[in-house]
Amino acid sequence: MNPDQTNSRLPARLDSDPAQVQADNDSQAVMGFLPASDRIETNENIAIAQQEGYDPLAIKIALQDRSSSPAEKIRLAIFIIVAAALVYFLFPFHRFFKPAPGELGPMSIGGPILKESLTPAKIRQMPWLKTLVEMDRLYFQEGKLTEAINLAESELGKLAQNEWEAWQQVYYRYWELLSEAGRVHILRTSARAYLASFPEDAFANYFNARAFLTAVDRIPGFTPDTRLAYRDEAIKLAAQIDRAGRSLDARRQHPDTRKDDAAVLSDLYRKLRLEQARIYVLVWKLGGYEEDDHPDVIYRDKALDICDSEALSDMKEARQLKATIYTHILDRWYWFEGRQIIQNQQKKRKELRSQLEALVQELQKAENR
Repeated sequence: MNPDQTNSRLPARLDSDPAQVQADNDSQAVMGFLPASDRIETNENIAIAQQEGYDPLAIKIALQDRSSSPAEKIRLAIFIIVAAALVYFLFPFHRFFKPAPGELGPMSIGGPILKESLTPAKIRQMPWLKTLVEMDRLYFQEGKLTEAINLAESELGKLAQNEWEAWQQVYYRYWELLSEAGRVHILRTSARAYLASFPEDAFANYFNARAFLTAVDRIPGFTPDTRLAYRDEAIKLAAQIDRAGRSLDARRQHPDTRKDDAAVLSDLYRKLRLEQARIYVLVWKLGGYEEDDHPDVIYRDKALDICDSEALSDMKEARQLKATIYTHILDRWYWFEGRQIIQNQQKKRKELRSQLEALVQELQKAENR
């Protein structure tokens, strides 16, 4: 009998060692020899990494705890807040992302008032309306500027002083026509007379300033006395415009002011402030365009502050005036001079030159549009 056949019939031993039983596959064999836990201790990790030839610094960094502590999170939050505040104050939006400059245009009550607006009821309520319609017909429809001015002077000359405010629309159109006709001295006389009773009227201050600036520009030369007289008058006029501008701004911010009216008041405010800036430049000019620590420098800087204000930052005329101021500063800035204080900031000549060139480029782009 074959002994193998005899052995094959032997029953399996129930008490056989399980370690001697062959695994069904390789994975089971491997799992059978791994430790019960799949966690490798840190020391074992370090030893394996060292055997693999990793740099000790890399091993140290890999073993560091990457989670942030509460203190670190608080420090990061404080840093972000401080950085955001610095960006907000050092890089304001309106200085680095300026809109395309636009024209301010002259101050006006608008286009012609048509004859169709005349009704018996309106004429009774607004007796001045008939005169305004006739003035607009003569000027806008027939092009008779002189006759429109003569009509206004004839009707306004009949008024008592307590009626001036009711007829203000006629006064406004009359000043527009005088400005258009270049009658500077008559315009100035009329506006100043109106300001005596209504010192904060925006239109009267605007046209008075325009007439004053035009009259001064036409003077070929000044004696010391006339220069001082015009300088003093310009300072008073600028202060009066400042009060009128504050009054306009208060009316604009009033909660009862309609949105359309607020837009009109904002437009008047910008035009008035621009004239004030021009008057400040005139004061600086009459003082001799002085620089450095001269007292007249304050008027130059006031003009620049107005030009840089948010209300006028997108105005073409404001940028033109700013470029004019920079040009005068650079013309008197000698090559051996270091820094100058402009608007409470020390600036180099090269820096101011770069700013002037940027202004000129902006204005040229606006012209080409």
